[in-house]
Amino acid sequence: MKITAQEEYGLRCLLQLAQADPESGLPVKEIASREGLSPAYVEKLLRLMGKAGLIHSIRGVHGGYRLTRKPTEISLGDVVRALSSLPSTEEICDRHTGNLEHCVHMSDCSIRSAWTTLTEAVGRFMEQVFIADLIGPERTVAKRLHARIETPFQV
Repeated sequence: MKITAQEEYGLRCLLQLAQADPESGLPVKEIASREGLSPAYVEKLLRLMGKAGLIHSIRGVHGGYRLTRKPTEISLGDVVRALSSLPSTEEICDRHTGNLEHCVHMSDCSIRSAWTTLTEAVGRFMEQVFIADLIGPERTVAKRLHARIETPFQV
């Protein structure tokens, strides 16, 4: 699975908001500085997440952005859907047609079942991981995720 820059940086920006004081907003410039990104790019990412209802802006001198829900209520799936989407099986098949316009295996493809199962498993995993689960040192987060997800490839 390929993670896009937009997904990675958007998630990092959202984690900044999750760790900030929930009553006050975090300014774009501060998020950009902490993540080593341009304010314009951070603004773009925040706009996408705002359209998805994950964050909202606070106007004024001490304004900025904050989460609309608790970090325990925003899944990794919510964030990925706000910033892009997982490829569907049809998209995968459309990208790998060989020299023809359509895949020669469209009517009966044994590989499609593997991609569909994988996509569904990744989707379920993303719905079980919340922003709150990703806060902390890497080692702590890894233990938390392993404890929560008993069998990562459970179908």
